[in-house]
Amino acid sequence: MEKALSNRWVLALFLLPGLTLFSVFFLYPVCRTVFFSLHEWDGIQPMKFIGLSNYVKMFTDDPNFYPAVQNGFVFVLFSLIFQLPAAFILAMLVSRKIKGSKWFRNVYFFPVIMSTTMVSLLWSKIYDPAIGLLNAFLRSIGLESMTQLWLGDTKTSLLSVVFVLVWQFVGYHMLIMFAGIQSIPDHIYEAARLDGATGWKSVRHITLPLLSDVLKVDVVLAVVGSLKVFEQVYVMTGGGPDNSSTVIAVRMFQEAFLKMNFGYGSTLAVYLVVQCLLISWVINKLMSRNTVYS
Repeated sequence: MEKALSNRWVLALFLLPGLTLFSVFFLYPVCRTVFFSLHEWDGIQPMKFIGLSNYVKMFTDDPNFYPAVQNGFVFVLFSLIFQLPAAFILAMLVSRKIKGSKWFRNVYFFPVIMSTTMVSLLWSKIYDPAIGLLNAFLRSIGLESMTQLWLGDTKTSLLSVVFVLVWQFVGYHMLIMFAGIQSIPDHIYEAARLDGATGWKSVRHITLPLLSDVLKVDVVLAVVGSLKVFEQVYVMTGGGPDNSSTVIAVRMFQEAFLKMNFGYGSTLAVYLVVQCLLISWVINKLMSRNTVYS
């Protein structure tokens, strides 16, 4: 077996199915999308090559492009400030060996396995100004002045959708951090306790440093997931009102499938991919460190 695995042709044979699937379902669609972005095409008439005109239009002649980019970074900001810290706190709590921790872990993770469309529809009803639970709760405690047209007001629509994204996927990041915390050997904490490092000191000097690789992965997943958010925005607001909650993925859908402008929609898709790749690269560079050995 070892002799067979040392043969490069045998290794290539084992890799071939995976490489084929990767090429067919990833590389080829990406290349075709780049190809479409250089053309003007409505999906029916013959394609017309226009070079980089779609990219010029995106940066200079699309009034909704920069607001969509800005809204995407609002999602990123709230994910980094609220979602990841909340996930870390929950991971620390459920990692304690106390009765009921496994049950709470399942409860916190449950929204992640729910359909995003279903969750978005559920929160749309909660935000409903007439029959919604949120406004009804505010009225019941005497805060009727705080009731809002949550998804229909340009001032609150974006943050209302952001909250849903943060709430739904906090359990996802909690589980990743929980797995990282569980991988830290107990004897390190025992040695730290002997040296007087307990509570926050233990978290600061042991848990966070040894969890840095996991945190880097979590940050990348949170940022990329926030930048390419689509379902929540499309179901809850459709990008409105007045494009106040629109993001790049929604703009891409609108251009390609509603306006039948596949060339420009592909341009937005290419921008989204490049943006995610560049930001992931920057995060990896900024958070790179030497591996810690215990």
